[in-house]
Amino acid sequence: MGNRYFRELIVALVFMLPIICCAQQENKALKHELQITLGLNSYLAFEFDPSYSYVFHKNVGIVLGMRFVKEIVDNLHYDLVGNSDYQWHVNKKKEVSTLIFRPAIRFQFPILDGILFVTEPGALLNIIPNEKLEFAYVNTKDFEPIPQYYKTIKNKNGSVLSFNCKSYFSVKIDNIALLLGYNISTFDIYTGRRNIIIEGDALNKHLPSKKSISHTGFIGVGYSF
Repeated sequence: MGNRYFRELIVALVFMLPIICCAQQENKALKHELQITLGLNSYLAFEFDPSYSYVFHKNVGIVLGMRFVKEIVDNLHYDLVGNSDYQWHVNKKKEVSTLIFRPAIRFQFPILDGILFVTEPGALLNIIPNEKLEFAYVNTKDFEPIPQYYKTIKNKNGSVLSFNCKSYFSVKIDNIALLLGYNISTFDIYTGRRNIIIEGDALNKHLPSKKSISHTGFIGVGYSF
């Protein structure tokens, strides 16, 4: 009698094992996430930010991202030092665009079922901190529109390291997350050209003022696995 119950228990466990394993797989915490966010910052520049996150604890993880920043509003005044005889100006209207790395620590806090508040304090690493711009010398006295000669000047002492904090709400539907958030940073998108000087005229005077804090609103999507 006892042996029959034991055999039936073994058979039942064998049939239940796939169900148990499947349930454990469904409840398994997803530790990896790929994200893409799109935003507009207070310099009126577009931000595209793909990133990878690894959550090694229920509420803590690490992030490695790359941020592409591109100016969408032309903020550069191109006419520089000159007088009634000549004028220096930027030869090509080169809008600001740069690629920066974004390492961060991720803290996430459940609010409701499937809804998280996430904050990612970290840094921005500007791998190309100094730009080169070409300037043209134009004879304005004789109204000659064709430049007489050109000069290429490289910026100095552009900022390499900046603070960044990205915070957002994450609404999860299965493996997909919809993101809505806000970012603050000390990164100056014009740092790569602010220190260019030509004949004593600083290009910085012709650029928007440096902001102590830059603000960005963004939306995005994530995929967990």
